[in-house]
Amino acid sequence: MKPDLTQSRDAVSRAGRATKLLLAISLALLVALGAIFTHLMLRQSRLQESVREDALWAVYQLDREARELSQTIDHLGPITVISRNDLEALSLRYDILYSRLSVLEGAKYSLLFVNDEGFDSERKKVRKFVLAMEPFFNEIAKTGRANRNLLLPTDAKLTQLLVVTGHLLTYTNARLSAARADGRDELVKLQRLSAFVVMVLALTIGLLLFNLMRQLKTVKQAAGVLENTANELTDAYHAAEAGNRAKSEFMATMGHEIRTPLNAILGMAELVSHSRLDPVDRDHIGVITSSGTALLEMLNEILDFAKIEHGQMSSESIAFDARKLSADAARIVEGRARERRNRLDVVLDGLPQQAWYTSDPTLLQRVLMNLLSNAVKFTENGIVRLRASETANGERLRFEVADTGIGIAPDSRDRLFAAFSQVDSTISRRFGGTGLGLAICKRIVEGLGGEIGVDSTPGVGSLFWFELPAIRAEAQAPAASATGDSDATLPSLDILVVEDHAINREVAGKFLRILGQDVTFANDGAEGADRAARHSFDLILMDMQMPVMDGIASAKAIRASGNTVPIVAMTANASDEDRRRCSEAGMNGFESKPITLKRLRAVLGDFSGESRIAQHGREATAVSTPPASQAGPWDQNRVAELVAAVGEDGLKDLTVMFLADVPALLSQLAGAIEGRDPAAMDAALHAIKGAAGNIGLSAIATFAQACRNTPPDPAMTARFAAEVARVDPYQNQIAA
Repeated sequence: MKPDLTQSRDAVSRAGRATKLLLAISLALLVALGAIFTHLMLRQSRLQESVREDALWAVYQLDREARELSQTIDHLGPITVISRNDLEALSLRYDILYSRLSVLEGAKYSLLFVNDEGFDSERKKVRKFVLAMEPFFNEIAKTGRANRNLLLPTDAKLTQLLVVTGHLLTYTNARLSAARADGRDELVKLQRLSAFVVMVLALTIGLLLFNLMRQLKTVKQAAGVLENTANELTDAYHAAEAGNRAKSEFMATMGHEIRTPLNAILGMAELVSHSRLDPVDRDHIGVITSSGTALLEMLNEILDFAKIEHGQMSSESIAFDARKLSADAARIVEGRARERRNRLDVVLDGLPQQAWYTSDPTLLQRVLMNLLSNAVKFTENGIVRLRASETANGERLRFEVADTGIGIAPDSRDRLFAAFSQVDSTISRRFGGTGLGLAICKRIVEGLGGEIGVDSTPGVGSLFWFELPAIRAEAQAPAASATGDSDATLPSLDILVVEDHAINREVAGKFLRILGQDVTFANDGAEGADRAARHSFDLILMDMQMPVMDGIASAKAIRASGNTVPIVAMTANASDEDRRRCSEAGMNGFESKPITLKRLRAVLGDFSGESRIAQHGREATAVSTPPASQAGPWDQNRVAELVAAVGEDGLKDLTVMFLADVPALLSQLAGAIEGRDPAAMDAALHAIKGAAGNIGLSAIATFAQACRNTPPDPAMTARFAAEVARVDPYQNQIAA
């Protein structure tokens, strides 16, 4: 599972746990809120009851003090002259009564008695009677004397006051009783309402909990489905990647197989073109050459586009001379431009004299070649101009390819850079092409951080341009020229050939001696490592599959001893994996069998001289060219090359040696098949393939390679024997 999907799954799990925790906290807070609300209601009820009791108590105290004052007056009886002590007792009682009146008037007993006319009316009467007695008690306080006659009016008012306070006490008590009853009813209603609200709230929270739990369950299920889908997508992605790899391998194999006969066609056509031909035959050869070249270009475009689509075309960043790059690209298409009677101009006045930049010159040249080829193809009797310059601010490098060709309609330009697209259906029929060239250019330019475009007028011409970041670089010294030319004289090198098969050693020895080289042989990797340790060679040609010690192990042993001699793999294995293994073992080059004399000369030229021998770690760029399948056992191209190199007698000797060695090889193969030993079987088939391919027996070499990918079969040796029986070392192979 991808990391981001794992993180999403963990996030969902954490969110579920957090939701559960928050729900528990919410429930706890709800319970706490209910408890606090209940407590507040109880406290409020108690406080309200206390206030009501205080009101009743104040009225009661007022009535009680009025009666106390009345009893004090009645206690004096018929006394005519009242003593001073009795007067003080009377005054004290009146003062207490007055204070009770003040308490009753000054206190606020809840909302129960606000705007209560009955309570307010009785209280005003009480005040009236209490204040009416005040002059008498003020006179007593002033004179200190009083008699029964002066007290009689006060006693009458006090009697009336007692009636009023009795009424007030009764009214207040009745009012409070009614208020208590109303309060109880209201409390019951509030309790019922609260209970209903709590029930609704509890139901709501329950539904919320249920919904959240269902959502959590749904989220978990969705996460599981998403995870399964992601796993399925991952599997599908891996399957698609495997399909892409298989398609890439298929494209590489088909490209390789198509190039092999195509290269033979072009090569033979070129050889025939140098012969004495009548004009008609020369025209026929020209048609073959031009058609084969067009087919090769189409194949290269398809393979390049496939590489770009699969992300296999990487870029590098090295210093290059923009002036030289432009001139070289124009020089390559110059011949084709002359055939179309076009004038080819290169304008470099917009570049500095030292126009060195950092990018990928190989990819840039590919873009320039494509644009120039298109311009030449769509222009006849006109002008094609390549212009290279820096932009005004010097931050970008601009290339322009202008022509005076057929031009492009505005409504067709949006299809120019699309894959497999032509401006119209007649373009492909008139001019050929796959419609991939501009698509490849666009991918390359954008991959290098640039942009590409076109300006065109139908019937006037087109201007294709592209710009790239202008990263300036220091000027580099000119590269040394390669010495692998067929006309160049090669220096004599001391070469060690590590090869387990006698015929392969014989072929390599003859080729190297023709090229003027000194040759030493080793029969396996162990012997090769031993000879390299005891003698200083200039170059080692190393086979890969050998007994005792293979080429990979031998190269590692040579490098482990500190020996830096250049080692070039020369093997029938030609896959990228084999190339990588050789490079990792410390080899400096890779050549596939059967190697031609020209390619061997190029290898020696690359690694001759001290300056070239010191350059380790570089792979040879030759492309493996396995023999083409023929109707007979011989590859006529290989036979012709061997005859030119060693003569017909030499080829016959090599064939006799091969046929003499075949019984031992077939015996080794039969033993491996009988013993079910895949490694021994593969080694025997590898030896047969290499030996047969080297002397031009392509049918046997092809069959040996095909058998390496099949399970052991006892009939295999009989089929090899039948193929070998077809070989006659004394026949005229070239005419066969």
